[in-house]
Formats: sequence, structure tokens, C-alpha cells
Amino acid sequence: MRYLAFHILLLLPLTAYAGNIKDSDLITSNTFFLPPSTANTVFIQTRNSSDNEGVSLADLGARLTAKGYQIIQDPSLAHYIVLANIVYCNITKPEMPVESIVAGGYGSGIGSSIMGGLHGLTGMASMAGPQGMIVGTAAEMGLGAIEGIGSAVGSLFSGPSTPKMPNDVNYACVADLQITEQGAAASTPSTAKSGNNEPGVYQTRLAADVHQKKLDEAEATPLLQQRLSAAVAGNF
Repeated sequence: MRYLAFHILLLLPLTAYAGNIKDSDLITSNTFFLPPSTANTVFIQTRNSSDNEGVSLADLGARLTAKGYQIIQDPSLAHYIVLANIVYCNITKPEMPVESIVAGGYGSGIGSSIMGGLHGLTGMASMAGPQGMIVGTAAEMGLGAIEGIGSAVGSLFSGPSTPKMPNDVNYACVADLQITEQGAAASTPSTAKSGNNEPGVYQTRLAADVHQKKLDEAEATPLLQQRLSAAVAGNF
């Protein structure tokens, strides 16, 4: 009986921890469909310019590998180039719900007149072209645009990144995603909304959010990471 009681006591904190989450959601600004292709090489580059450096897309490569794609380190040899930047991770406010953040679309400002730094990545697709090939320096130019958005987003909020344990909160992470398809097969679908008019360039803004009874960033972080990675991999 003594061991049974001890076992029950151990379970209590875990039960309370799991019960803190009310629900979660995933929102996208637009949808697109990559044209069918037998090419399976992918170059991945991710950035995090948000307040929560613990959220990443570190498992994205494993998800794509499980689907039969080959992850390579040379962007000039990849059929698909995946660029993603986590631009926001914080509590959403009544005046700026996660739906509003996503509604602006890829590269848009968040609650201010922030310029969409990620729009510089579109130049990567134009340099590659439907028949061309992107080079490493072009990738670096695009990634430089990603890094530029970090300080702008961070300046929106003064004081600590998270308040002290508020009740009944929505904690959200927002990512801007661009997928560039290289080679002769690169084309823009006629029926899908890609968020970009350039052939072979697909853009969208994703947001994963967790509704908690009490703020617990450590609890929310792995859940949001999984939701975002699964959403990106779901485009392949």
C-alpha cells in the first residue's frame, strides 16, 4: 500500500502539467501545392529571430527524410530550397490575436510598420530562374534578409518577453516559409495560391498556438515546434 501511495503522488504533478493545455491550433496565411516531381533533393536553412530561441525546426530534415527526400548541404545542387524564419514567439494580445499576425501574410509586419525582410529572398528565385541554378552566394543574400527581421520584431515589446504567469493565455509561434523549386520543372500552379507570382517560388506564413490555463513556456515550446515542423513537411 505504501508503494501504491507513492506511485499516485508521482503521477499527480504529471497529470496537472498535462491538464494545463486547453487546446492548440495551426493557421496558415495561404496554401499552395508543389508540382509533382521525381526530384528529391532538399536544402534546408532555418532561422529564429523570435523571443523564444528554444523553438526550432531541427526535426524538419528527419521528417523529410522519412518521406524519401535527401537532405543536402549545397543549395546549388538541390531541387528544393527551404528557407524558414520563426519571426514571433510570445503571448498573443487581444489587440493582436494570432489570426491578425498571420493574415498579413509572408514577410508582413507584426503589429507595426515593420518591413518584410524576407521579401529579399524572392531575389533568390529570380536569380535561379526556371531553367537556372542558384549559387551559394545567392543563398547567403537571401538569408541575410531573414536575419534582418529579428531586431525589428524584438523592439515591438518592452520589458520581459513573457509576463509573470498570467492566467488563461494563448502562446503562439509564427514562421515565414519560402520553398524555391529549381530546375526545368519549376512552375507556378495555375490553381494554387502560392503567395508569390514568380515561377517556382512558394511563400506562406504559419502560426502554431497553444491555449494554456497558466503560462508555461517550457511546456508550450516542444508542442509548437512539432506543429510547425509537421506543417512545413506537409507541403512535400
